Amino acid sequence: MANLEIEFCGVKMKNPVVAASAEPTLNAHNMTKCIDAGAAGVIVKTMSDSPDMRELTTRSKWRFLNERHEVCRGKVPRAFSLYGRSGLALETPDEYLPEVEKAVKHAAERDAVVIGSVGSTTTEGWVTLAKQMEGTGVPLLECNFGCPHPHMMPGVRTGMEVGQDFDYACEVTEAVCKAVSIPVMIKVTPQVTSLIDFAGRLKKAGASAVTLTNRFIGFVPDIETGKPLVYGQAGIGGPWVKPLTLRWVHNIRQHYKDELFIAGTNGAYDWRDLVMFIMCGAHIVEMCSAVMVYGYEWLGKQVAGLEKWMNEKGHASLSDILGVASDAAMPYSEMPREKAKVDPDACTNCGRCLKACFYQAMQQGDGATYVKTENCIGCGGCYSVCPAEGAINISLA
Repeated sequence: MANLEIEFCGVKMKNPVVAASAEPTLNAHNMTKCIDAGAAGVIVKTMSDSPDMRELTTRSKWRFLNERHEVCRGKVPRAFSLYGRSGLALETPDEYLPEVEKAVKHAAERDAVVIGSVGSTTTEGWVTLAKQMEGTGVPLLECNFGCPHPHMMPGVRTGMEVGQDFDYACEVTEAVCKAVSIPVMIKVTPQVTSLIDFAGRLKKAGASAVTLTNRFIGFVPDIETGKPLVYGQAGIGGPWVKPLTLRWVHNIRQHYKDELFIAGTNGAYDWRDLVMFIMCGAHIVEMCSAVMVYGYEWLGKQVAGLEKWMNEKGHASLSDILGVASDAAMPYSEMPREKAKVDPDACTNCGRCLKACFYQAMQQGDGATYVKTENCIGCGGCYSVCPAEGAINISLA
C-alpha cells in the first residue's frame, strides 16, 4: 500500500490534502467537517484585525461560471471559474481564537493539523495576530499576502496589497518569523511580474514555505443586463487556472529545491490535479473551489483517488513523484527534433490535420493524409486535432 504521509516544514501530515483558507474553513464547525472528510489539514479562514475586511465577508457573493463565463445553472463543468467577493474571518480575534482552539483539539484527535492564517494592516498588527494564533496550538502559520479583495477597498492595506510590495512584505515576514516559534508560510498573489526572486527574499526573511498562489482579480459583465456580475471586480480562480499556478510551483521548485517547502493551491480540482501539483514540486495541496461546489466529502474522495493511483502505479510514497515533472523540464534549446507520422490504415482522411498545419507538411492523399517530411517540424497540431486514435504520431526525427 502506498504511504501518503508527507513532512511539511517539519510537521508530519497523513496525506498532502489540505482545505484552503476560505468559506469551508470559516469556523470550527466547518473545519471539523473538512477534517472528518479525510483532509490531513485545514487552514483557518484568515483572522484579521481589520473591521473592513471582516465586514466585507458579511457581503460575500459567489458565482460558479462555465466556459463562457456565464453563471452555472445546476451543472458545473470541470473547468469552471470560481468568481466572488468576500473578506476575512467574520469574528474579531478575541471571538475567533476559541473557534481555532476547538478545531485544533478536534484535529489532534483525528491525526490532522490545523494551520493558522492571519492578515493585518500594519506590521505591528501582523506580529500581534501571529502570536495570538500561535497561542491556539497550531503548528504552522500562513500569512495571507494574496487575498485579492483589499484591492477593491481603498485604504485597506492587507492581502495582495502587501504581496505586491516586496519590501514591505519581507519586512512583515521578518517581524512575524522573529515573533513566533512555529514555521511560517507565506501565501502570495499571482498578480506580480515574478515570484522567483520574491520567494528567495521571503526565505531570507525567515519563511519556511510559500503558498502558490491566491486568486487573480477579474471582471465579468452580464451581457443581458449590461451590469457586472456580483457588482464589480472580484477574485477569480478555479480549475481552469491550474497551468498558471503550476508554472510558479515549477519555477520555485527549480530555484529553491531543498530550501523552501511549497504548498500548491488555486487550480486543484481532483486527485489527478493532486498528482500534477506534486509532480511539479508541491509538498501539500490546498483545495477550495471544488469543495465549495461538491461539499466536504470531496476532500476524502480525492485522498482515496490519489492512494488508488499510487498503488496502481507502484509508487511506495509521495517522494517517488515529488518534483519529477519539474526536474525533467527542458529549455527550448534542448528540445529534440520531431516529425509527424501518419498510419494510412488508421487515417479516416477527415482533413482536420490539414486545417491545423501551417507548415504545409500535412498533405491530402488519395485514401489517407500523408506527411511532406521536409516541411514538418513536429509541432503536434495535427496530432492534437486528429480524432482517429493511432492515425498520427509524433516521434524523434
